Amino acid sequence: MANSGADAHRLIIVGAGGCGMMAALVAAGKGVSLLLLEKTDGAGGSTAFSSRGIRAAGSRFQYALGIEDSPEQFARDIFGRNGNESDPALTKRLAEVSGPVADFLADVARIDFTVGEFVFGHSARRAHSWTEDKTITDFLFEAVERQPKIQTRFSTSVLSLQQEGDGTVIGVVTDSGPIQAAKVILASGGFGASQELVSQYIPSLVGVHFPGHYGSTGEGIKMGLSAGAAIENMASFQPYPAYVGPGMRSVSPEVIMSGGIMVDPQGKRFVDETRYPGGLSNGILQLPDKQAYEILDQRLYELLPHYLEEFLTSGLLHQAPTAGQLAGPLGIDAAGLEQTVEEYNKVAGVGADRFGRTPPEPFRAPFYGIKVKAALYHTQGGLKVNTDGQVLRADGSVIPNLYAGGGVATGVSGTGMEGYLPGNGQLASLGLGMLAAEHAAASLMA
Repeated sequence: MANSGADAHRLIIVGAGGCGMMAALVAAGKGVSLLLLEKTDGAGGSTAFSSRGIRAAGSRFQYALGIEDSPEQFARDIFGRNGNESDPALTKRLAEVSGPVADFLADVARIDFTVGEFVFGHSARRAHSWTEDKTITDFLFEAVERQPKIQTRFSTSVLSLQQEGDGTVIGVVTDSGPIQAAKVILASGGFGASQELVSQYIPSLVGVHFPGHYGSTGEGIKMGLSAGAAIENMASFQPYPAYVGPGMRSVSPEVIMSGGIMVDPQGKRFVDETRYPGGLSNGILQLPDKQAYEILDQRLYELLPHYLEEFLTSGLLHQAPTAGQLAGPLGIDAAGLEQTVEEYNKVAGVGADRFGRTPPEPFRAPFYGIKVKAALYHTQGGLKVNTDGQVLRADGSVIPNLYAGGGVATGVSGTGMEGYLPGNGQLASLGLGMLAAEHAAASLMA
C-alpha cells in the first residue's frame, strides 16, 4: 500500500527483529495501535541468529525451580565482566526487567521455557531456553500476527526521521513517502554488515567474518545521529571465537567450557579459555591470520557428540592417537602441542594453571582438533538512551518522541569486546524493547 503525507500513526516501530517485535507486542497489549516497518521481506533480524535462549533473573521459571538469583546479582555479573564500564542505571534497569521479559514471552509469545544447568559465565542458572525447533523471533512474529493492533509492512525502508524545529520527532520518511507518528522507536539493528561503519568504529574487524543478519547496516544509528543523538561505546561488540569451514559454522561453547583448549600455530595456549567469548576472541584476533586451533579429547567428544559428529564426518575435526600426531593435519608445531597437553594434564583436577584456569580432567587419547576463526556476532554500541529507552543528546537531554533499542542503542558490554557476558545482546534488545514501549504507551495513553 502506498504511503502519503496524510498517513499518521500513534506509534511507529522501525525494525521487525527481537527488539521491534517485543516493543510492538508490549505497546499493543497496552492498547496502542501501531505500525511496524521492516526494510527486508521478513521478520527476524539479528535476533533470529542468536542462540535459542535468553538470560533472565527473577522469572517465575527460576522461582518454580527454587533457583536463588536476583536482578542485583545479574547486574553484578554484568559489571564484573565489563569492568563497570556500562551505564550503571541502564544495566541495573535491564537486569530488573529481565524476569518480566521472560514471563511476558511465556504468556504472549507462548514460549514454554526451561532453565538449563549450564551457567556459562553467570553466577546462577538463568539460561531460559525451549525445546521447539523455532527461533525466538518465530515465536514473536506468530504473536505479532495474532495482535490486531499491530500493522506490519515489509520491504519498506525508513530513510530519515521527520522533526520539528526544536528537534521533536513527528514521524519518518520511507522509500514510499512520509508517515507521521506521535512516537518512534528505532529498532533496526546494529552495523555489523556495514563495512563503512565497521571500518570507522572498529577498524580491527575489517575483513573479519560477520555471520549475522545482512540488514544490520546501521541506518537507525545514522538516523539518530542526524537527529542530534549522542553515541556511546561504538567499539564494543559481541565476538565469537570458534567459527569453522567454508560455511562458517559455529563450534559450541560447551566444548571449551567443559575442558577444551585453544592453541596458536606453535601449539601453545595463549589465554584462559573460560574468558569466553571476549577474552578468548581477543587473543585469537592477535594471532597470525586471526586463526587458532581448538583441542579436545575423547572424554569431551563422548560428552558432546551432538555438537561434534558433523565436524568429524565433514573432515573439519581431525582425530589422532597422540597430540603430536594431531598437530600434523592441523598444521601446527607437534612438540609445542605435546608440551601444552602435558602441562595441562599436570594441573587437571589439582589446581589453577598459569593462566588462572583450573582444568576439570586430564586429556585422554584419542585427541581431536579443529581450526577456528573469531567472528563478529553483533555490534554493542549505538545511540545513548536512558532507562526508558529514550534517545539522548550529548548534553543529556531527551530528543522528544524518539526511542531506541537493540542494536541501534548502546548495550551493557562496556567499551570493547571483553565486556560481553553471554546474553547481553538479547538482554538489551528485548529489555529495551519492553522499556521503550511501556514508556511510549504510557505517554500516549495519558
